[in-house]
Amino acid sequence: MNYYNEIKNELINNEINKKVKNYIVNKSDLNTYYNVGKILFNADKYYVENVLENMLTNKKKN
Repeated sequence: MNYYNEIKNELINNEINKKVKNYIVNKSDLNTYYNVGKILFNADKYYVENVLENMLTNKKKN
């Protein structure tokens, strides 16, 4: 039994698992921030459309 190689493999596997977990966390964060940005963009678009509509409606009344 080669203890050195077993220990080395365990440490390498641990590092690989850490990197995979970090990748998954980063991917999840990226998806979350993308979705929040998309929601904010749509909300802003809706807000601007309403403001413009109200401005045009008020202009027609005057």
